[in-house]
Amino acid sequence: MIVTLSDVSHDYGPGPLFDSISTSISKDDKIVLIGKNGSGKSTLLKIVSGEIRPADGSVFRKSGLQIGHQKQKRIENNDEGLFKHYMTGKELLIKDSYEFYSYERRVRSILSGLGFKEPEWERKLGSFSGGELTRISLGKMLLFDYDLLLLDEPTNHLDLDSVDWLVNYLKSYKGAMVVVSHDRYLIKSVGTRFWEINSGRLWDFAGNYAIYSKERERMMKTTLRTRENLEKEIDRLSKVAERYRVWGQEKFIKQAINKERQVERLRVRLETAAAPENERSDLRLKLSANGRTGYKVLELSKLVFSYDGLPLFRGTNAILHRGEKLALLGPNGSGKTTLLRMITGELHPEGGSYTWGQNVRWSVLSQTTAELDDNSSVLEEAWKEVPEWPDYRIRGYLGRFGFELDEVFKGVSELSGGERTKLALAITILKKPNVLIMDEPTNNLDIWSIESLEQVLDQYDGAMIVVSHDREFLKNVCTRFVEIRRGKVVQLRSLEDYRGVKDSQSSEELSNCSAKASYDEIRKTRNQCRAFERRLQELDVEERETEKEIERLQQEVQDYATDYEKLEAVNAKLQLHEDHLLNILLEKEKLSEELENLESRLGRMK
Repeated sequence: MIVTLSDVSHDYGPGPLFDSISTSISKDDKIVLIGKNGSGKSTLLKIVSGEIRPADGSVFRKSGLQIGHQKQKRIENNDEGLFKHYMTGKELLIKDSYEFYSYERRVRSILSGLGFKEPEWERKLGSFSGGELTRISLGKMLLFDYDLLLLDEPTNHLDLDSVDWLVNYLKSYKGAMVVVSHDRYLIKSVGTRFWEINSGRLWDFAGNYAIYSKERERMMKTTLRTRENLEKEIDRLSKVAERYRVWGQEKFIKQAINKERQVERLRVRLETAAAPENERSDLRLKLSANGRTGYKVLELSKLVFSYDGLPLFRGTNAILHRGEKLALLGPNGSGKTTLLRMITGELHPEGGSYTWGQNVRWSVLSQTTAELDDNSSVLEEAWKEVPEWPDYRIRGYLGRFGFELDEVFKGVSELSGGERTKLALAITILKKPNVLIMDEPTNNLDIWSIESLEQVLDQYDGAMIVVSHDREFLKNVCTRFVEIRRGKVVQLRSLEDYRGVKDSQSSEELSNCSAKASYDEIRKTRNQCRAFERRLQELDVEERETEKEIERLQQEVQDYATDYEKLEAVNAKLQLHEDHLLNILLEKEKLSEELENLESRLGRMK
């Protein structure tokens, strides 16, 4: 064993975070640490690393144990370049060793894997954002082979490609690790042992995520059944003792004392059989769209935008329709958050336009939760949206997000990352949007809060635009997937196509570099392009005509508002034309994507 914990307890104030934890870590363990927000996961990592001492109990570490603990480090020199910052670690290695000579290769591999493009390697550290600095800190730690890695939410601020890279890295890592993560893709791929902090106790499960889930459910049922039986027996014996005392005879008094002693022993057992926390209790809510939007919710037309002189969007076109739940994919730096900031008015495009549809009421949940006022309390911040609500109603509402009793008076600046996300979500729902814009909504939420949020969003009948690195979340919530690729918004058939598209393009590029296409292939591809262009022109005309007819029918709906029979007939026609318009738009999107692929292939053939 490389680390052993014996009766470890810790607290921050009135009550313990966890109590009497006894466990150990072996040299090849890949442990995933799970628990609700505020259960003490990060604190337990700090105790294992030696950064803090437990309030009670002991921690034994193997002599000479090398521990790598992921945490945000203060930057010593803001003017130092990123690549140079990483290369300073080479001084710590033994010269003329394999690690010494292969160090630069590892630096390049890790920087690329974490999504830093080569032109960024010379950027000064002071120019990076907080999220980027977190990635930099993670990467520098991964440069060295530690006996034990301690990782706290390592996928935060990573894109999907970087998450894939990190998962593969951790699967092949030779040492032990303890990972705190809510990313189900990562924990299913990496975990071979699971710890869960529940009701102040540490539950320990050997095996993969499927075994953990099954054994956890069994333990939950067993613990609840044990508590129910103990409570019933305590109640029965208490009534017997009370009855014996009422009878008053000496032999019954002795029996009553005996029963009361049994009750006390059972109460001690009941305390040790702590009630497992209801993991779905934090988010008890429903989200409904406020009013029906027009068929077109959002349209981007020839959108142009650059950042630091580099073009992000080059004549981008896209349409979001009523009820669509859109996942916006792309690597870090592709412009996902920038696009969200443009459509919400925070940034202005350099060219082109974006247009919100009729009756749209959007609300945004940003990954930084910067929209929250740090000078307010939880209660004050939520009350701003519904000042007409009485005190008991707003407090009851906040309780559905885990803010109970005096917790509503906590300052926003005192909240943890998970609590800030929950408060921002609570305020977003109070706005009753019919279009929801979410940028990394699962950051800092525990697994059960994410699953509850998925259920809420699955039942939501409004439109959504979501940016997230959480594959499971996107798969469970979104119905449409697009990728920002080379300044365009490209339609994907599914989430699985996100990597497959790029992989297939890479293989095509390699094969086409080796030989030029034949004249017949070029002519055939050109003919296909022309056919697609003609069909797109036909669809443009059909789209305009259908839109005019829909506008005319919408006017008739208003004209016949009091004539039920005519109104019913007009609505039936309106529905048919709206469905027809949807089919036109879907065919246009599919043809545009195929045309772009053909034109790209044609360019490589020449």
